[in-house]
Amino acid sequence: MRRLWLGLMLMIGPAHADDVFTNRPAFSAAEMPAKAPARCEELRAMAEGVPDQGDRIDLTVTGNLTLVKTDGALWYLVVCSDLRVMCVAYQSNDMKVGDVVEMSGAYRRLDRNHAVLDPCLATAEAK
Repeated sequence: MRRLWLGLMLMIGPAHADDVFTNRPAFSAAEMPAKAPARCEELRAMAEGVPDQGDRIDLTVTGNLTLVKTDGALWYLVVCSDLRVMCVAYQSNDMKVGDVVEMSGAYRRLDRNHAVLDPCLATAEAK
């Protein structure tokens, strides 16, 4: 039993899974609400060091839409200009470039400057 426990501790490491979310209120476990959405200007720093692991991690971000496109089946909504975040959605809900939106979905970092939320929900903030 002790050997099994030691093996599990080596696999998990000294940090707990919750440590991923410490000081990252916009990130959450899959399907769980974020403590607070990230604003574009704080997103890059908050996203640094988020592990690319097998478990789904969600991100909630708020910003002005910089791009709204469709391929006829899916909609691609983009916020932020520093670390660009693209939301892959099934509808645009009539959102337009410049609208302030909140996006939430499964986070995947593509490279230093791009991330995607897929699946993702986007809602326009009330005017």
